[in-house]
Amino acid sequence: MKKSSSNKKKIAPSKTAARAKPATKRTPTLTKKVSPRASKKKVSLPRLRQTPIPIDPASHPFTLPSFLSKPVVPYVPEFESLGELPESYGTRRLFLTARDPQTLFAYWDFTRDQLLEAEREASDGKIYLQVFSPGKERVHQIHISPGSREWFLPTQRPATPFQAELGYYRSNGSFHQLALSPEITSPPDSPSANETVEFVTIPFHFSFRQLWDLVREFLRPGEALAQILARLQRTGHPLPFPYALRRSIGSLSTAKIFSYLGGDLWKYHRSGSLEMTEILRRQIDTCPKLGSSQLHGTSPGNPPRST
Repeated sequence: MKKSSSNKKKIAPSKTAARAKPATKRTPTLTKKVSPRASKKKVSLPRLRQTPIPIDPASHPFTLPSFLSKPVVPYVPEFESLGELPESYGTRRLFLTARDPQTLFAYWDFTRDQLLEAEREASDGKIYLQVFSPGKERVHQIHISPGSREWFLPTQRPATPFQAELGYYRSNGSFHQLALSPEITSPPDSPSANETVEFVTIPFHFSFRQLWDLVREFLRPGEALAQILARLQRTGHPLPFPYALRRSIGSLSTAKIFSYLGGDLWKYHRSGSLEMTEILRRQIDTCPKLGSSQLHGTSPGNPPRST
């Protein structure tokens, strides 16, 4: 039996449907065809900034850690920070020494104010450096300025005693002495009469403390470590390291060596150690080499071969 239509449950239209707007008719959009060349836009490449972006640490609520290694600060001892050395200590002392057999060197420790005061007291307003031989004549008298501190003095007098003084002349003509140097003697301008040669072997794998403990019981007054070792090695003392035994060269062999290396050249040639070394090198270069035919003759320093 069919149910009547009146018995059908009426469904009320939903509120959403009532509120829904009627569908609007969409109009088709026209697309314009663009050529492939026009569609490719120029893309700008990224560029680096000329200056970095400033970062304000105050704007961050936390401390930014640094990933860079901290520079190592070298240790500087306290004595390196004592400041500039003074121009002079004002000790009013005068030093004199020999630079070589022909030249002296003088140095005086006076402040500028001390020298200016001496100039005001001088009758002629000048300070003089005088060099003389004790008991003999004056060799030099040089006017110095308050700004000078040293002077080289040629004497051309080897093996001669000298003394220097610094001062000025008073109005009565007397010389007022400000400083006097100790007496010195210039070295002789000839080879030393002491021809002794001493050799010593000092091992690198021993410290100075270890070497000193080895030889301290053999110490003589005034001896240094190298002198003790040389004396013990010369006598063949047993030491815990190898060393060569040196043979002493007699006076006859020494005379032959000097005769071969230049003879009277060393007595009359005025030169320093550098020039002497160069002369020796040239003499040695003229020696016959191993394998040379001169070795079989009677060249200097090579006796004839016995047959």
